[in-house]
Amino acid sequence: MDNDYHNLGSFLQESGRFDEAVAAYKQAIELNPDFSWSYHCLGDILLKLEKWEEAVAAYKKAVELNPGFSWSYHNLGDALLKLRRWEEAAAAYRCEIALNSDFAWSFCNLGDALTQLKYWDEAIAAYLKAIEIDGNLPVIYEKLGYALGQTESDLNLVLEQSQLEITPENWQFYLQLGKNLAKYDRPKSAIIFYQALLTALPNYGNVSAKLEELLQQQEKCNSALASSRATVAQKPDDCWSYYNLGAVLTHQKYWEEAAAAFFQAIKINPDLPWWFYYNLWEVFVRQNKLDEVENLCREVVAAKPEAFWPYLNLGEVLTRKGKIAEAIDFYRTVSYKQSFASLISKRTGKMPVPQQETGKMPVPQQETGKMPVPQQDTGKMPVPQQDTGKMPVPQADTGKMPVPQADTGKMPVPQNWNLKPVKVPNFIIIGSQRCGTTSLYTYLAQHPQILTPIKKEMDFFSWHFDRGIDWYLAHFPPMPAGEQFVTGEASPSYFDCREAPERLYSLFPEAKLIVLLRNPVDRAISQFYRLTALNWEARSLDRAISDEIERLNQNPEYIIGEEPGNYLARGRYIEFIKNWRTFFPQEQLLILKSEDFYAGAATTVKQVLEFLDLPEYQLSEYQNANPGSYQPIVRSVRDRLSDYFRPYNQELEQYFGRPFDWE
Repeated sequence: MDNDYHNLGSFLQESGRFDEAVAAYKQAIELNPDFSWSYHCLGDILLKLEKWEEAVAAYKKAVELNPGFSWSYHNLGDALLKLRRWEEAAAAYRCEIALNSDFAWSFCNLGDALTQLKYWDEAIAAYLKAIEIDGNLPVIYEKLGYALGQTESDLNLVLEQSQLEITPENWQFYLQLGKNLAKYDRPKSAIIFYQALLTALPNYGNVSAKLEELLQQQEKCNSALASSRATVAQKPDDCWSYYNLGAVLTHQKYWEEAAAAFFQAIKINPDLPWWFYYNLWEVFVRQNKLDEVENLCREVVAAKPEAFWPYLNLGEVLTRKGKIAEAIDFYRTVSYKQSFASLISKRTGKMPVPQQETGKMPVPQQETGKMPVPQQDTGKMPVPQQDTGKMPVPQADTGKMPVPQADTGKMPVPQNWNLKPVKVPNFIIIGSQRCGTTSLYTYLAQHPQILTPIKKEMDFFSWHFDRGIDWYLAHFPPMPAGEQFVTGEASPSYFDCREAPERLYSLFPEAKLIVLLRNPVDRAISQFYRLTALNWEARSLDRAISDEIERLNQNPEYIIGEEPGNYLARGRYIEFIKNWRTFFPQEQLLILKSEDFYAGAATTVKQVLEFLDLPEYQLSEYQNANPGSYQPIVRSVRDRLSDYFRPYNQELEQYFGRPFDWE
């Protein structure tokens, strides 16, 4: 009788009636709370239903009652991976492996958790063990190649760990590993594997051709490095020559020298938006250089309190160090600075004067879309008050900075300039990358009723959600009480992030979202050459496409994130549109065609303003804020891209019931 509900649950599970099976197992547990198998089976169904938290609870109870059953630990690890609880997942897999060391997937999944934790050497050892047990696991060489690509591990030691001699039976191991090392910018390491393979088996596959390709690529990298060093020698006072050197050194894994080059770039010109260059920060984190960068930024802020970017860069340093509360203070200071300048500009209607050194008008800052506006009386940016750390607000009648009160030394704050922290972004441009988001954002920023945050792109709902809502809102401008200003940001990384829609909806369900979609062929080419120009991409376009096709064939949902790549994945628009429509109704989502925007920016901006319930506002000029230029690509490569995107474009047109006319 005690097992009747358990047996019923098993029957319902086999019949595919999962919800009823859950109820049956829960009844079985209520009647017999010490029967571990009911908890395990309940966890299995909850996994199928993607109820990860409940599955974790069920499996934990199962292993508590029966700690000798390895399979409960394995499934517990799987549920914890889904929840991104990497440390706990790794611990669960280790418990399983202690009980059963012959299951390849346990080592593979342990490697996945360790990869997320950036425990590279341990991840490599786990993947090698998985390959030793079963060399045919899906994407195992991809995963091992990626882990090897992130570390400076001794490859001879790796070969010893594999405990494999090169034979006709296992040559694919070395071939696949070489391919994936090359894919993750470890050409020198890949060359070692290919040369080892050719030494033992000179006639297998097309290894000679691959080796020659890598040797040519390595020669190209050596040439790029020599050129970058020569530029630094010619322009020792140019920050960008050092930045480009650092980027090239990063590609070749010369981390210490790359960190030194990046630091010199910041030292030469600290008043630049260095926060934007993620590869620079990753090198500083990797080499434990954040303390040095923090000290430099603090020195600059102390010496130039009227500056803008050093405050923001300092906030970025503190954020990367996990000092979120202190970083928020600096972000708010910058927000006050920018709000002051913006309000002066919008209330007076006066434009910035030409720069004295060039005689040219300053252009809107790419990251903020805002015109830099100095104080009218001094030409300088306002300085935070020493007693509060806050920015003083301007006088409404003159637009000048108020004078400190003689008795207190504090700044008077006129009531009609009362600034309140922003509660919510009214709109967000969510993507897509290289589709015109920067230009659209720049045009909107000039509207009299729009105040923008200190960064165009915060990537909060995609990559930085763990930093917390206070960190996010600190980037937005304080809003004048009683006035009809709106604010919003533009992070193209949101569009193709699978977690972003639910995260955004959970916090701001009424936000209005704007999407720009460009012919995915042109978008992919533009992104590739943009990353190439930034020295973030070293492959040829054809090679990058081939690598991604192979990766997506192995794992269709695998999108890397901030790293170079995803030229194809990001152009499969229909997949992401459906994800956003799961949470946001049609009336909150404005879908624009980039080609229409490029052909008539004023018309598109008018459409956006109507969507935001803002009055029409015409600019005197609609200049491309983030242009890219490159030579026409080979026709065969373009045709290859067109063939890849065609089915996704057709599904997109069917979904919206409108043509996009992309060739």
